[in-house]
Amino acid sequence: MMRKLIIILFLSTLFTLPVEGWASGPGVGGRRVRLDGAPAGPYRLRAVTSPTPPLVGNFNVEVRVEDQVGKVIGDAEVIISASPSDHESSAIQAPATHEYAPLPTEYAAHLPIPTAGLWEISIHVESALGSGQVSFFQHVSRPSSLSAWLSVGAPMAGLLLLLLLFVWLQRQTNKETPDQSGGSQSP
Repeated sequence: MMRKLIIILFLSTLFTLPVEGWASGPGVGGRRVRLDGAPAGPYRLRAVTSPTPPLVGNFNVEVRVEDQVGKVIGDAEVIISASPSDHESSAIQAPATHEYAPLPTEYAAHLPIPTAGLWEISIHVESALGSGQVSFFQHVSRPSSLSAWLSVGAPMAGLLLLLLLFVWLQRQTNKETPDQSGGSQSP
């Protein structure tokens, strides 16, 4: 009986986890370092993007700006732009600010990329040290309608599985319980 209880607890835990918990690697919603110490004029830049994988309408870039010796620059003007490289769409641009950054010494911006495809992401930095720019390419995907079905369907499937397990265990318990009448029946 203890083994059955452990199986039920394991399965109920498995099917009540959010779908994102099933992903491996950086997974859905994770962050990815795109540049680390990349030279951009008098600066060294670290850029982190999120979520992973990037989705249409949901793309964030965080930037840490350092001088050549590694001192963090907190008073720069940072502009992040995205230009489509393999399709027709309008380029977009946003100022990166400390307000949206996870760390107060970094800069961050949200780029509402309108279409899926390959985008060139450029980071332009300007301060008293001068100006610098660096770019990288990022593939942006459409949100999957499958993920919406999974986020609703997985918990429902888990509840259905729990119900089926309960019914099965009840039947097994009834089979194992001896006849309560106290005697055997004659043919």
